[in-house]
Parts: sequence; structure tokens; C-alpha cells
Amino acid sequence: MQPDFLGAMEKKSEFLIPVSGLALGSHSYQFEINDDFFADKEYSEIQQGKVAVSLDVDRQETMLTLRFGINGTVRVACDRCADEFDQPIEDEREFFIKLGTENAEESDDVAVVEANTHDFDVSTLIYEYITLAVPMHRVHPEGQCNPEVIALLSKEEASESDEETIDPRWAALKDIKLEDNK
Repeated sequence: MQPDFLGAMEKKSEFLIPVSGLALGSHSYQFEINDDFFADKEYSEIQQGKVAVSLDVDRQETMLTLRFGINGTVRVACDRCADEFDQPIEDEREFFIKLGTENAEESDDVAVVEANTHDFDVSTLIYEYITLAVPMHRVHPEGQCNPEVIALLSKEEASESDEETIDPRWAALKDIKLEDNK
């Protein structure tokens, strides 16, 4: 799903970075992401978290390079026991804004905005990058899963291995060897 960088989303002023009025050179921004940020996102898998986002913007004549640094924790469900826990995340991403004659999205990491655009909302990028920083396999650190659920899973695995014993009638067939028909 392509994010709506340039659409008619409600923009929050703390996530707007200047484009047309930004001086050439490097500029730094800091964002503290918390539960309120995630609450505004519909259908978000992440509802809670505390993430520090640093954004370095390198403004050039015809383009801006945005470098995001993400570090913090988000609350997710454990894939093993289904209890929630705070998953540490850390990531770095780059995004490019080209200055052109009309707004367009070139790719996942490049957008074209009109040269006279006043500001650019980075909240969608921040949300996307936080979501991408969460590992695919989410489990508690060793020994921290819910012991009741782990006991039930162990019991289930034991009963499944008991069911896998081979019926003696079929076991005899394993000993029969086929001879080549020549």
C-alpha cells in the first residue's frame, strides 16, 4: 500500500518539515513517538510504543534527503504465547524528495513535490518505518513467555508425537523391498 504523502490527510504541525523555505544544508529534527501517535492510525497492529525518531534533512537545490533513525520499543503480541510484550526496535531509513513541477510518488522511497510546496508531512513515513522495524517473528526473550501457555503447548506437542507412532500393520510393509522387474 502506497502511503498518502501528498493527499488530503489531516496534518499535525509537529510532523511538518519545511520544503520551499528551508535553507540549503543540513537540518535536524527529533520526534518522540508515543501511544497517542499510534491511536491516530486506523487498523494499526501497533497501538502502544515509545520510540525516538531522529530526522536529518539534507537540503540541496533540487532535492531533499531525509535520513530517519528509529530507536525504541513497541507493544506487540508474542507469536509463541500470545501475551503482549515490549519489542525493542532499531532501524535507519532514507527517503528522497525531489522538487518538480507537480506532486507524484516515484517509488517507495522517492516523492516528487512542487518546488513551491511549503511543507511535507513525515508522520506517514515515521509510522511506516516503525512498522517495518518490527521483526517478522516476535517472541518474548527466552524464559519470559507465559508458563501456562507454554505448558499447554508442550502437552499438545507430546500428544501429537504419540499419535505419530506407526501402526504395526504398516510398519511391516517398510521391510518389504521391491525387486527390479527385468
